[in-house]
Order: sequence, then C-alpha cells, then structure tokens
Amino acid sequence: MNYERSQARRIALQAMYQLDVQGDEFMLEGIQAFISETTDDPSVREIAYFMAKSAWAFHKQADEWLGRLAAKWPVYRMATVDRNILRLATWELVNYTKTPPKVVIDEAVNMGKEFSTADSGAFVNGIIDALLKEHLAMTGKTLEENSGGD
Repeated sequence: MNYERSQARRIALQAMYQLDVQGDEFMLEGIQAFISETTDDPSVREIAYFMAKSAWAFHKQADEWLGRLAAKWPVYRMATVDRNILRLATWELVNYTKTPPKVVIDEAVNMGKEFSTADSGAFVNGIIDALLKEHLAMTGKTLEENSGGD
C-alpha cells in the first residue's frame, strides 16, 4: 500500500467532513489552508487536495448511488464521517481506477474503524462491496480489469 496515498486519503476525509459541515464556502476559503496545516509533505498535500476536491465534486452522484444501496439508511441519516468515507470510496472506485478496489475497500473500512464507531467498518464494507459489484456489472469489467496500482 502506498503510504502517501493512505495518509492523503485520511486528510481528504477530514477535509470532506469540513465541507459537509461548513458547506461549499469551505472549498473556496479554507480547504487548502486546512490541508496545508495537516502535513508538511507537499506530495501528500497535493494528493489530498485532489482527492477531496474530486470526491466532493462527485458527492451528489455518490449520494444517489449510496442512497439506492442503503435504502433503509438514507444518506442524510448516516453519521457525517461514515457518509464522507463512503463518498470518498465511491469516487475512488468509480472515477479513479488506478487504485485497486481491494485497497479502496480496506482503506475505507479502516477509516471507519479509526474515525467512527465500532460498527462503522462493517457498515462501510457492506455498502462499498455492494457498490463495487454494481459498478462492475454496469461497466462489464472484472475485478482485475478495474484494478490499477496504488
């Protein structure tokens, strides 16, 4: 696993949490400063900003998909951190296929355990696994074809 990308994912998650709580103004006014304060590594900052900005731009589509897959648990009722872990993972699985799905799922589950509740890992795993299966069926790809290199 790529340590820089793993660290960047955690920072991107925190930035997305801030976006979710503070709104789109945070993208304009605070996200770069927030990310800059979290790490001295310019490569990690660049990756985190790219991930947060891209995943946030995709969050409405992600919410539609997540809402369909978790019909008994509407996106607005999910814990804020869980919702943003799922948004970030959805963006990465669907739009950034350089990262192998197994890495995306493992990272999402680990962030759920690290930043949320004891049950979040299983919750995130179930939804992301269903999303991956649906995405592969829609694209006609196999798991191997959808895997890049993180």
